[in-house]
Amino acid sequence: MPAINKPEKSKQKIAMLGFDAAELSYIQEHLPMLPNFKRALSCGRLSRLSSPAQMFPGSVWPTFYTATDPGEHGIHHLMQWDADAMRLRRVSGEWLPNEPFWRELERRGLRVIALDVPMAFPPKECAGVEVSSWGAHDQINLFTAYPRELRTEILRRFGDHPMGIEVPVDKSLSERMRVRKNLVSGVAIKGEMIRWLLTSRPWEFFIAIFGESHRGGHILWPDDADGESTTPASALLDVYRALDEALGNILATIDLKNTTVIIFALHGMGANLSQEHFVTPLMDRVNAKFGELEPGLFPAGHAPPQRSAMRFLRENVPPWIQSKIANLVPQQIRDAVVDRQFTSGRDWPHTPGLALRADNNGYIRFNVAGRERQGMLERGSRSLACYSDLVRESFSSLRTPDGKRVSGDVYFSSEIFPGERMHFLPDLIVTWSGLEPASRAESTLGTLVAEMDTGRGGNHRGAGFQIILRPGIEQAGQEHPLDHQPLAITELGPMVLRAFSDGGSGFRSVT
Repeated sequence: MPAINKPEKSKQKIAMLGFDAAELSYIQEHLPMLPNFKRALSCGRLSRLSSPAQMFPGSVWPTFYTATDPGEHGIHHLMQWDADAMRLRRVSGEWLPNEPFWRELERRGLRVIALDVPMAFPPKECAGVEVSSWGAHDQINLFTAYPRELRTEILRRFGDHPMGIEVPVDKSLSERMRVRKNLVSGVAIKGEMIRWLLTSRPWEFFIAIFGESHRGGHILWPDDADGESTTPASALLDVYRALDEALGNILATIDLKNTTVIIFALHGMGANLSQEHFVTPLMDRVNAKFGELEPGLFPAGHAPPQRSAMRFLRENVPPWIQSKIANLVPQQIRDAVVDRQFTSGRDWPHTPGLALRADNNGYIRFNVAGRERQGMLERGSRSLACYSDLVRESFSSLRTPDGKRVSGDVYFSSEIFPGERMHFLPDLIVTWSGLEPASRAESTLGTLVAEMDTGRGGNHRGAGFQIILRPGIEQAGQEHPLDHQPLAITELGPMVLRAFSDGGSGFRSVT
């Protein structure tokens, strides 16, 4: 390859193109049908990315844009436990403020465009261009844009993104094929929006994320099961082919002689091996057992069960009805339904702990006096230690009827992710052993019967990837070895900041 002249600092540009939860192994397996990913892998530098997704998949985007771990930024899920209100609530900039690294670029006088970065709170005021929750998988807020008149222009030119919201219920084959159609259409529209933003406004730093790869991975991950609900292998591939075409069109729009392009995914996707459906029923058993072990802590000598009409409806109303209702009501109503499923009907002064909303692992929160507004268990007490041991032992005991272990390890969040905001995280993280989802499990507290009912054939994997295309690299054919040492996603933001400070040498460590 001929020598590449280093661009002048004044002309330095960086474009980050994110494919949310895209799976590198899936891309590599289908490279003959993904020519633009193939070209990027051929002439760019590939690095693995490590992330906290194995524990908190919902934390990866705040971890990326703040360059801090979950214990520092405090975000692990779209809906989190609020200890002051004793409820689950949607995370927000007012509750858990976090600033993305590109605001620092704006303060330096650089022109920034940011489109649909998941879990990034929209600014109250903005020196650059930012679009939030137009076509993101995780709709952290309602669609907003800065400058404010941009919102009207986007709706006039492109309309609403067809992906819509995800309702975590079982889906028929026809519903999954409707998801496929909407995602393919959404990729094409977003690709055109990205090209429009790239060419209609000046910029030095550009970041845009395709959320369709995330939604598609969850709903369309191919399976080998028999029956009406089997997802055709072509469905997810159709989405990736649309993403590949959009990538090619975007790269053709960018001045590659003066731009560093970073193609990346912070975490990946694979077959759904979660056993999260056992968490809530086992916690019911744990609380009842704890009432037997600590009778003086409970009225009538036992822990009162949760009495929640919303939980009953969630477990018994047909999925298609739940989906239809969820798509008709506003976000605030959907959030209230989720909260009440987990928290309504609780006698808090006599509830030692509960399961929280999760996507893959199990999340357990202890009801600690002095931390929770209606806390029960005293910090440092024998009762809290006894309860913690009971929870961990109960989950560790889960076995399939033929004796295979269901759970993996059980971790304390505070030990893995210490920090000023670790109190916003669950107390315990229950991981899984990697078995196919079971419908029956034995434990020290008896037999559990439950079905996975989220409608997700795919679920998160911890490893991500990035491909860096340096300025001047415009032809395929130069093979680069895979960097064997994974790069932490907390390093990406600082890498970009350094690159603008030193004319691009901030990328030397990975290229």
